[in-house]
This record gives sequence, structure tokens and C-alpha cells, in this order.
Amino acid sequence: MVSIPYLDKADLAPLADAAASWAALPTKYEALQREFEQRVINHLKGHWDGDAADAAFVSMGKARTEYENAATEAERIGKLLQDAHGEFAASQKQLHALLDEARDDHYKVSDDGRVEDVDPRWDSPTASASPGFAEERKKKLDSLVSRLTRVLEVATAADEAASSALERDANGDSESFNTSVYTTLDAVEADQAAALMNKKGRLSDAEITKLNLLLSANKNDPEFSRDFAVKTGGENMLSKYNELMSPPAGTTLSKAQLAQLKELKANLGTTIGTATTSDDHRKGGPDPEITKFQNDLLKAGQRDFNANPTESPYGLSGYQLTSSLMSEGKWDKDFLQDYGDALITADKNAGDAGQNPDAYWGYPRTLGTTNIGALDPMAGYMDALGHNPEASTEFFGSETTVNGEKVDHYDYLMKDRHWPEGAGYTGDPKNPNGYNNLGHALESAVTGHSYDSSPSADTPAHNQDQAALMQKLVQDVSDDGELAHDGMQDSLGRMTAEYMPDVYRGLRPDGESEEDFLPLGNSVSANFSERDITRFMYTVGQDPDGYAAISYGQTQYSAELMNYHLSHPDAYGLSDKETIYEISETGAQVDGILSLGRQDSAVQESAEGDKVFNDRLASAGDWGKSITSIGIGVGTAAITSPVGGAVAGEVAGNVSGQLIDMVVSDLERDSSDDALYASGADLESSKSAVQAQLRNAATISVAENSSGLNQAEIDTAVNNGAEAGNGYANDKSRSYAQKRG
Repeated sequence: MVSIPYLDKADLAPLADAAASWAALPTKYEALQREFEQRVINHLKGHWDGDAADAAFVSMGKARTEYENAATEAERIGKLLQDAHGEFAASQKQLHALLDEARDDHYKVSDDGRVEDVDPRWDSPTASASPGFAEERKKKLDSLVSRLTRVLEVATAADEAASSALERDANGDSESFNTSVYTTLDAVEADQAAALMNKKGRLSDAEITKLNLLLSANKNDPEFSRDFAVKTGGENMLSKYNELMSPPAGTTLSKAQLAQLKELKANLGTTIGTATTSDDHRKGGPDPEITKFQNDLLKAGQRDFNANPTESPYGLSGYQLTSSLMSEGKWDKDFLQDYGDALITADKNAGDAGQNPDAYWGYPRTLGTTNIGALDPMAGYMDALGHNPEASTEFFGSETTVNGEKVDHYDYLMKDRHWPEGAGYTGDPKNPNGYNNLGHALESAVTGHSYDSSPSADTPAHNQDQAALMQKLVQDVSDDGELAHDGMQDSLGRMTAEYMPDVYRGLRPDGESEEDFLPLGNSVSANFSERDITRFMYTVGQDPDGYAAISYGQTQYSAELMNYHLSHPDAYGLSDKETIYEISETGAQVDGILSLGRQDSAVQESAEGDKVFNDRLASAGDWGKSITSIGIGVGTAAITSPVGGAVAGEVAGNVSGQLIDMVVSDLERDSSDDALYASGADLESSKSAVQAQLRNAATISVAENSSGLNQAEIDTAVNNGAEAGNGYANDKSRSYAQKRG
């Protein structure tokens, strides 16, 4: 692999000069060709006849062709060298930026790529013991290592591709000029990767390493991914992937070999996903070759791929292999719709024939000795939707016709389908439940961003379809709490946090008409009834992950709403004290409903219940801070600041970001007796904690906006509002949630 010192100090000027020199050659060859024609061929024409003349003119014609071929080869080599220079220069620039970043942030990068944290604060017991310091430094170090590795991978792949292309002699024994010289490194690397995927027999460790390098370096490159997919072919790609992940029985793989195969799964899935989107902006419509590739994957769905037929008559189906890859990267929206229709059809047909998903997708099918992948293809497909918000919103709002019967996608997956249990079905030992993957898809569908990324000021406002799906989901869980399936509550919690303006509206008697007090900006409202949103939060709040996400959503929104109104006093017309009271009242309602759900949960009633909830609340702190960039809600950037989201995000970091830091810091304190936020064993402690949060939010907002309120006035407004809100929360929970049959 290219080393850091080599790339750091490499002088790329000679390569640029060589590219320019080769690029100038075609003009010179063309001039020589014209001179040869004028001074030799044209001069002899009409003055030389006979057999010797005929033979000479044939030879001179070939010479003219050689001039043309020489010009073509020179032009193509010039383009290849220019592309290589561009790749190396980009990698070098990225490396220099990373080395500067590391130096500025007190990390030492060794020549062999090792990164060491040399922050002087480690020498101070006080500084190094501050909450979150060690975790933050570790996260930055890991990020640097990952980005450095990627830069070196890209540079290495480019270096090897350039060497291979320049050494290649496509003419074989011919002494003629080579007109089929590569012009881009992408084409070289795509050919190399496709050749490995098309090779008969198992790949060696060195070949798997090479394939991994090529895919990792180019997995987000549309040109490479497209060429690789087309040259590999749909069925052949699935067959080779299955072969690599299913070595013969008795094969013992080392940890390093298993790690290589897991990395290959991720790289291949991302690459194929990129290939399916490579023609999204193509002039003239879809690329016929990519359309064929996608159709081949669909046709291969119900085909069995058996890497070891002498050991077992059964193999994995094309759906299982494709879905396994789909969990990585972002796949084309239209293909995901077609694939989802086909997968639900196969799934439901099996059910109608008496085979539930456990039997249809499970034994005697197995993942093989590597145990890489997932038996339930719906799991990977849900994660594919989770990475493509546009596709997931469309999918959950549509239906499939199976044997003349209309099957609503949302109802089938949320209410009707039996989801198999076990890590073998999901491919994830930490989440042996497909409902976790369903939660990812729904989260993407209603929020407008990938489930594994956070919202930002640039996240599109909630549209009609997203809001309608969220409204339906809340109503369904309200009617049947069992639909908040184990494994998906973390997603339900995060979804609710991003719909906090709609939650506040649902809890307030005049919420829907309070557009000035609870602005939605460009977002479409999800109209939650008081009963439905109360039941929903009470149910989701019984899960530690769901509780943590909604709690941070309330914390963030209350703080930013206070800051918004104190900085825009004419937006609603209340005094600062009245504003703080009103927001505290509704914020306390949300927290009160969550707290009652927490108290009534089976987890809280266990011996470690309080610790479990608080540990999840602490671990979710980073995610809580990540949502501060949305200010008072997705789609509200235009109304929170005259210049939009940049200022809104900066203010958010000053208000709710500080507040969440306080909560996390308190949760991580050693003395639980003194930790206000960490105590949730009884309702009075929860009330005190939310009052403290609201009081801190109000105090910071008052200071940010130079309000005339003193601390006593702030405390009175918060305490009175929170007390009223807790009372409403208790009444609503008792009436709507705790007595529900």
C-alpha cells in the first residue's frame, strides 16, 4: 500500500509534464502524416507505375495508418496520465488536510499510519476526567484513522491501476501501435475487479485483498461501479458472492480472513448500490445496461445459488443474497420498489401455502461457515429502504397485488407478517429481530433522511406523505400497543423527537391553531390527537431507547422554542415570563407521560431498571446533541433566522447543546445521590429533573437574548408551568393510556 511519507512528499510535477507531453504528441504525429503524404505519396502519384509501385503504395498506406494509430495511442496515454495525476493530486491534497487536522488537534501521525493522541490535557487529571473527554478523543482518533486509511487505499488502487495500464500490451506479438490504451483509471480498476469476480474457482486471500482494495477505493464512484456491475453481470455477481461467503465444509478461516469477507460484503453492497443509481441523471433516460443488470437481479430472486452442492442440496436464494448486499449503500429508488413488490409476493405466496417466513427462508438453508449475511431477505431490504428516504416513503404508501389480492405494504409488514427471530435471520447478533430493520425503514420514511444519519438544517421539510405515515403509525400504536414491537422502539423514539412540534400541538387544546406559537415552517403537520399521542409516548417510553430519544427531543425542542420566542418577541405576543410558562407546561407534559410509561414498564420494575434507563439516556447523548441543528423543527430554518439554518444551528449549539451536555454530565457523575437527572426511580425525581432542565433552558435563553427577567421570575414561571404540565400528563395518561384495554 502507498505509504504516508511517499504520498505526502511525492513530486507530481513530472507526471503532469509527462501528461502534457503525451497530449501534445497527436498534433505532431498528424503533422508528420500530412508531410509524409505531401512529400512522398502525393509526389510519387502519377510518376510511378508498375508492380513495384503498387506494392510501395500499399506499404505507404499502412504507414499512414500507423501515423493515425500513433496519434490515437498518444492521445489516450495522455488522458490516462492526466487522470492519474488528478487522482494522485486529490489524494495528496486530502492527506495534507488530514495531517494538518491531526496536528492542530494534537494527534501524532506516524509514517506507518499509526495515530497517537498527544493532547496535553491528558497530563491534567482534572481536564482528562471531564465527562465525555476520553470518548470524544477516541471518536476523533478513530475518525482520523478511518479517513487516512481510505486516502491511502484510493491512492494505492490508482497507483496499481496506472502501472497495470501502462504495462499492458493489448497488441500481443504485433509491433503496431496500440489504439486500445485505457484513458481512465476507473476503467482499469473496473476491469480488474470484474476479472476477479468472473474468475472460476475460489479466490485466494491475496485476490480477495485486491478485490477489497478496488471496491473500497471506488465504491462511491458511479463510473467505476457501473462498469464493474455490467462486466460482472447480475447472476454471476450473486454466484461469486455466495461462493466467497460459503467456503466448503471443514474450511477454517482466521479472524483476519473473516474480517476480509465482512469488509467485502460491505464494499460489494455499496458498489452495487452505487451502480444502480449511476444513471439517475443520465441524459436520454435509464442506461439499458444498468436496467438489464437490475432485471437480472430480479429474475435471480427465486433461483437457488449453491456453492457446495455435494455437501447440501440446498443453497441460498437470490433474494437472500441480494438483500444481504442491500443492507449496505444506497440503492436505486425504482429498483427498490420493483424488488419490494417481488419480495413481498414471494413472502406472501409462501405464507398462503402454509410456510411462514421461518420455514420458507430458514432451515435447511444455512449461511455457511462464515455466518455472514441474513436468512430473512426482508431484513436487508428494510435497511436498504432505511438508506433511501424517498424510496421508503413511496414504498410504505403503496401496495402490491398478489394473486388478485391487494397487499398494503405498511399493513403487511407492520401488522400481518410474522418476523423470524434469531441472529441468523437478521445477520446482526446485537439485533436478532427483524423489527429493528423495519424500524429503520419507517424512520427513513417519515423523517426524510437515512436512519443512520442525523437531521440537519438542510433536511427537507416533512411532506404530506411523510406526515400522513407518521400520523397513521401513531394512531395504530395508540390503538394497539403491541405494534410497538421489540427492537423498533429506538427508531420510534427518534421519529417522535423529529416530530416534536407536532407532538406539542397534539397535547395543547388549541395546538393546531397555534401556528405562531408552534411554527412548522414549510413542514406539513402530522395531526396527532391528544389521545393518540399520549398513548403512543406512554407505550414507547416504556422502552429505555424510546424513552431516551423522546426525552432528548423534548429537551432540545423546549430549549430552542424558548430561545426562538425570546429572540422573536413579536412572533406570538406573549411576555417572556408567559412564554417560559407555556413552553414549560407542554414540555413537562411530554416528560410526565414518558415518566409514567417508564414507571409502569417491566424494565423499570426490575432490579437494574433505573440503571438501564439512565445508561441508555447517557449513551444517547451524542444523538441528542446531533438534533440541535434542526432548531425548532425540520423545515423551520427560514423562520428561525433571516439568513436561515446556519445561524439557527449555531444558536442551537449554544442553547439546547449546552443543556444536553448538562444532562449527560450529570448522568455520568460518580455520585448518583447528587445526580439530579440520573434519578428516575420515582415520579417526584423525574419532575425535579425536568424542572431543572426547563429552568436551565430558560436561564440560558434569557441570557442569550438579554431578557429583563431575573432568576426568581424565571424559576417561578418554570415551576408553575411544569407543575401544571405534570398534572395534565398524569390526567391524560390515567385516562387514555393506563386504563386502555
